[in-house]
Amino acid sequence: MLKALLAHPLTKGLDIDDPQTTHLRQQIIQEKYFLRKIYEEWYQSMAASLPSGDGAVLELGAGGGFMSDFVPDLITSELFYCPDIRVVLSGLSLPFRARSLRGIVMTDVLHHLPQARLFFGEAARCVRPGGVIGMIEP
Repeated sequence: MLKALLAHPLTKGLDIDDPQTTHLRQQIIQEKYFLRKIYEEWYQSMAASLPSGDGAVLELGAGGGFMSDFVPDLITSELFYCPDIRVVLSGLSLPFRARSLRGIVMTDVLHHLPQARLFFGEAARCVRPGGVIGMIEP
């Protein structure tokens, strides 16, 4: 019941994992000044935490966001295709070589992963020594 009360009118009654819901979430974040500013602060903080040097940065669950405005060459990913997504993948089985990423970032994603331990195992395998796994989990 609380979820229904808190839902934005544009997404009310839609499945949270539906690509249409993700597209609408992007619209909501851009239209709400205060919410957009919160995301900007989170993205700036995560971008600042990334080490410099070689290796790509992967964003899990990027569908509704705009972290690529803060992290150059960010590999945006989602479980399903949506606009501005570079890779469709699962965080439980990452298609990257061992130690090839300098970081993995995500916003409001961890609690959606059905097996967080599998994700952390994959992340530890893919992130280089000195790299980071950064997340905001509000």
